[in-house]
Amino acid sequence: MKKSFPAICQNNSLCERIAEEISDGRFPHAYIIAGAPGSGKRTIAINIAAALACKDNYTIPCGNCDSCQKILNGFSPDVFFIRKDADKKEFTVNLIRDIKESLYIAPNELDKRVYIIEEAETMNLNAQNAFLKMLEEPPEYVVFLLLCSNTENLLDTIKSRAPILYTEHISPDNIKAHLLKHSSRAKELFENSPEKLDTMVLSANGSIGLALSLCEESDKHLKLRSLVTEFLNAWTSHNLSELDLFCDTLPNDADTVNDFLSTLTVALRDIAVSKCDQNGHLLFFSNFEEAEEFALRVTTVKALKLIETANALKEKIKFYIDIRLAAVTFCGDARKIMIG
Repeated sequence: MKKSFPAICQNNSLCERIAEEISDGRFPHAYIIAGAPGSGKRTIAINIAAALACKDNYTIPCGNCDSCQKILNGFSPDVFFIRKDADKKEFTVNLIRDIKESLYIAPNELDKRVYIIEEAETMNLNAQNAFLKMLEEPPEYVVFLLLCSNTENLLDTIKSRAPILYTEHISPDNIKAHLLKHSSRAKELFENSPEKLDTMVLSANGSIGLALSLCEESDKHLKLRSLVTEFLNAWTSHNLSELDLFCDTLPNDADTVNDFLSTLTVALRDIAVSKCDQNGHLLFFSNFEEAEEFALRVTTVKALKLIETANALKEKIKFYIDIRLAAVTFCGDARKIMIG
């Protein structure tokens, strides 16, 4: 069998399945590629498009032929990326109508015409129903690849016609190897502060895309982790007035507060894990001793309640005009949870 998808890290079963279907001429008209943000969905989709066009006898896709080069570099007239407007929350029916206008135009250069639909879970109901009509009877040469972080938001009728491929959790060793091969910033961290690189790999939670992003903003991420540790120390101390002092140090911009809440929920998750599973996988703390230091001071129920509170505030924070009020509200809620 041909060597398959050399540019994709891990995801072996997924790659073997796709390569076999392409080789046997039974690749379906549509797939949903599901996984967390930064898990490689877009890279996988682009490589599938290249594999469908590649004629190499030994590797699929080879990455070197004209078809592969055009697709991988974004120049193919037969591969389309469909995404919602950056300032919009939903993927509207108008974008589906745009696809429909070109759907019955034969491919220019390739055997297939590939539509890669990003953030497919943001399609509103009208868009999904319109897309379903195209999915039911597409032209023979059309392939849809729907990239999705949350398949629950897609209609069951769409999922019944487009099998789901789940991206795999990438091991820390493979993430680190990929970073050192592709990121100059990761190489710099490895040479000067290897422990910082290890922290970025840990925080990425199996996502190469997130790991690359964290490396580029490592100083910002380390400050965020420090802020979370300060909060945990204040929240779990016997003197809750420290929580008031911490509240005064929180930044006033929504993005930073939102990132703080997201990182805090990961740390709280580690605390809960350390209380019930000594073999569990940690995402924030480097080792169980660090997590247990906080786990001894707080119950699992309180940690989970604070996670719920943080997630609820993340949903509301976009509507807060006064971010300071949001921070004060959260610290107040945290105090109530601790003394309750």
